[in-house]
Amino acid sequence: MPLVKKRIFLAAGATSSQVLSGTTFEYVDPNTVLRVAAAVDTAGTSATADTTMTFTVTNTEFSRNVPVSKLFDVEPFSAAEGSNYVMNNMITTVAIRNRPIITFTNTTAATRTIDVAVFIGN
Repeated sequence: MPLVKKRIFLAAGATSSQVLSGTTFEYVDPNTVLRVAAAVDTAGTSATADTTMTFTVTNTEFSRNVPVSKLFDVEPFSAAEGSNYVMNNMITTVAIRNRPIITFTNTTAATRTIDVAVFIGN
């Protein structure tokens, strides 16, 4: 199954571009599994609530400004089923092509590093 994995360096006060933009998976078919995992390197702080994710598919919002978890040393980053980094796990239901949109916002005064992985399956 396909996996899109990226590392985003997000400047202070910025919102990322759409994670799947320009990939083969910018649009997906009905009955497609989408599992989104994310983690932020908080650069020595615990202010994970200051880095958030918004996730929509077509016109349905699945999360808006949800805090991204800190990347832990004891658990490798993964989008596997049951991983503590998985933020959304859903199946598209719209009968037409679906457009998943995933963005991150950094409201801190420093650049943040965000790891994101999107598992795409059927």
